[in-house]
Amino acid sequence: MEAMNTSGMSLDHALMIIAGEAAQQVGVYLRKAFRAPLEVFLKAGIHDPVTIHDRYVEARLQYLLGSAVLGSRILGEETGEHVLEKEKVAAAGALTLEQVQRASWEGSPRPGVEPILIDEFAWEQAQPDRRQDAVGVPEIPAAQATVKNLGSRVRWIVDPIDGTANFASGVAYFNTSIGVELDGKPVAGAIYVPYTRELFIADAQQATLYEGERATPMRAASARVEQEGIITGYFPFRDKDPQRVENSWKLAGELANAYATVHSPGAGALDLAQVAAGHTAVAFGTAMRPWDVAAGIHLVRVAGGQVHTYETSRNREDPEHLRGAFVASSRDLDPVTARAAVEQFLRSFG
Repeated sequence: MEAMNTSGMSLDHALMIIAGEAAQQVGVYLRKAFRAPLEVFLKAGIHDPVTIHDRYVEARLQYLLGSAVLGSRILGEETGEHVLEKEKVAAAGALTLEQVQRASWEGSPRPGVEPILIDEFAWEQAQPDRRQDAVGVPEIPAAQATVKNLGSRVRWIVDPIDGTANFASGVAYFNTSIGVELDGKPVAGAIYVPYTRELFIADAQQATLYEGERATPMRAASARVEQEGIITGYFPFRDKDPQRVENSWKLAGELANAYATVHSPGAGALDLAQVAAGHTAVAFGTAMRPWDVAAGIHLVRVAGGQVHTYETSRNREDPEHLRGAFVASSRDLDPVTARAAVEQFLRSFG
């Protein structure tokens, strides 16, 4: 447990409250934007979509988190890593949806196609006193006072919309994920699901799932044997090398034979949160990024689950708790088949 502030609140708990509040605030916006008309742009290819909402929400998170801890650092999917200095925080708070939309179109012009006009969001709608069942509101003032001078000791690792392809297609399995480091160590995580209003959250000691006013401690207690459990994740099935594709399907088949069900929902952070909550038995990944796993790996470990990560050529510069090649499982399960499949995949392609 981190040292107590004069308010009596530990630093890890205060950072958890700040992260959870920020995720809930942008969640109000994402509920409004979900299933509304939108344009989808591509970053690295057809399997890497981005919307103006990803960029807009990340800017809002910069504003909220930077306002709470000026001079803290942020690593975001859309803008990379940088320091939340006063000028940058102010600019993020002033950014309009129209500006994000215009910049997106200028960067990805498509002749003959007109942008979809979207009304600006009034952020006061997302304030705690305007939201139903807002978690942690009574603790916000003490949390803000506790963390305000931490500065560069804090790093936020954020995914504004984890599961963008789902969000863009109208599938409700998406979330906002915020992992928090203090002095380089993971101390808190928050994963908020706007559509269902579920908040999966943890400080350094305790993990909790909030569903409205109902709070359930997370214990990562699911199946004890593989054949009774649900596993989530996927291997890449598109590759120029047909041998790679064939091997991926073979490994997927081994998982299908070993587990009750194999799901590929498409949001890695939320997959990890489901393991922490005991809803699923195993989640795995082979090439996820730090913002996909920062909050989720922390949640699983605090909830008592197991996480084994793997060093690859893609993640060897990342600390262990941010490696996107992993197998996470419930506390009483030995995921021997999942580990073997992921290890074989990484030996061949990692």
